Amino acid sequence: MKKELSGLLVLLLFCVEGLTGCGLLVEKETNTSSQQTIEEEKKEKEAASEQSNEAVKKKEDQSNVNKESEEAKKASKEDKDSQSQENKGEKGSENEYSSASLKDTKVGVSQLDWGSAWTRDINTDWAVIEITEQKEDTIKFNINSIHTDNAEAARGGYINVGDVKGTAKVSGNVATQTTDEMDNGCMVKMINHQSYIQVEPITDCSGGGGLGVYFEGKYKKGDIPATDWWKKESSGNSETGEPKEEPNQTTEKEQSTDDAEGATIEDTQTSLTREQAIQRVKEYLNLSLENMRYVDEGDTATGKYLIRVYQYQEATADSTEHEAPYGYFIVDPRTGEVTDVNND
Repeated sequence: MKKELSGLLVLLLFCVEGLTGCGLLVEKETNTSSQQTIEEEKKEKEAASEQSNEAVKKKEDQSNVNKESEEAKKASKEDKDSQSQENKGEKGSENEYSSASLKDTKVGVSQLDWGSAWTRDINTDWAVIEITEQKEDTIKFNINSIHTDNAEAARGGYINVGDVKGTAKVSGNVATQTTDEMDNGCMVKMINHQSYIQVEPITDCSGGGGLGVYFEGKYKKGDIPATDWWKKESSGNSETGEPKEEPNQTTEKEQSTDDAEGATIEDTQTSLTREQAIQRVKEYLNLSLENMRYVDEGDTATGKYLIRVYQYQEATADSTEHEAPYGYFIVDPRTGEVTDVNND
């Protein structure tokens, strides 16, 4: 019986030890498992942290890439804007040039300023263009021109005048006369150079005025009044105011004419002067009209004096100053005979 109890006790001890060992083993295994779990969790956290770091790094890299891309885009945009501005500037310049060119063309075609007055400022051949009306492609004008040989002739009233008046068609800077309101057959064209007008005849304008009057030439812009340039030279006796007779001088033309007609030296010395010939015409006509002028037009083919007579009429509200022709008269310097050309 004791042996059996001893055996049971031993067995019980083995069982207790076994149980204790098993518990330690279980505890050991539990601790080991817990430690592994902690290590695994730690590794997982480290892995997650690394992944997070990598994600952050990738995000930063992506951000840098995006930033670089944005900067590149911005630089590209600035370059494009700069190029656009340059192109715009060039285009603007082209447009400006094109607009200016178009404007010049338009001005040249229909909008050129023809002003109101243009003057041929020549003492002996003064003339003025008056633009009385300007429309889109037509202008109305009047050209008044005078001619005198020299100061002496002007002082004696020997001044010829003429007029051209009508409507002109404008094309570019050229105005071509289309109507003749003076009915003298004179037609002209006017080339507008803005600072001056060049007048050129289209038809024969010799019938548009007195002897020596012409209309072509360069006319400066503006109304330049004719001056009393001819008064600068004294032509008479300062005490009496009477014209001073000059010694008779025979020109080569007169001499050759006299030779052709067999005139003697005595005949030449007793021939009339030009002033005396004009006086003969005045006596011949015996006019009481005011402002009558007598102009020495030179010699005829036979060496006689040709005197033109007209009445000077001052400017009014309806017209400019002009000459009213009266007639032409021939005076023989040897006999003093006066002949009316119109009745010859």
